[in-house]
Amino acid sequence: MPQAPTPNRAIVVLARAPELGRVKTRLARELGEAAALAAHRELGAWAFAAASGLADCEIVVSYTPPDREALVRAWLGGARGYEPQVDGDLGGRMLAAITNRCAAGAGKVLMIGTDCPELGADLLETAFGKLDRADAVLGPAADGGYYLVGMTRPIPELFQGVPWSTPATLSVTLEHAAAARVRVALLEQRRDVDTAADWAAWRAARGAAAAAD
Repeated sequence: MPQAPTPNRAIVVLARAPELGRVKTRLARELGEAAALAAHRELGAWAFAAASGLADCEIVVSYTPPDREALVRAWLGGARGYEPQVDGDLGGRMLAAITNRCAAGAGKVLMIGTDCPELGADLLETAFGKLDRADAVLGPAADGGYYLVGMTRPIPELFQGVPWSTPATLSVTLEHAAAARVRVALLEQRRDVDTAADWAAWRAARGAAAAAD
């Protein structure tokens, strides 16, 4: 039987294995390790629900640590592709994952994490649409980073020398894009869940939305 063609679109989800004491460390300091692990699991499931809402799109889990594939599969399901993250900083790991998807035939690649529950299927479709007229797309996070990055090809310049997990992450990335003459489109700002206040705000908003239905 001939194999189905590779979709032109791919979503890579960066995911850390759900292990007690090793996820959502900032949240754990405020709520405890068990609550942080439960939040991590819930947020990851939310991210995959958003990605799974798109048609004609390959979904790949880029996970860490590299020896925890079975644990990540048990959490997120076995119907997706799985590959370990490479060594290096966040920029190097993201670039490697995007490069792999482009090499496999994808012409548009989005990468998301598991920290932004405000990211839904509609916004992912919007991000793919932005790549019709831009080389890259970024989703600004309220803390100065970004909750999504997308590319039509690997662009190493965007990730070199970026101060990750700081208020300057997005601004420095945009400076690098301008210097390299890379066309970047921006999405609407969204809020990651990093603190107890972030978690409480999202759960309250989710509860209000459920009550309104």
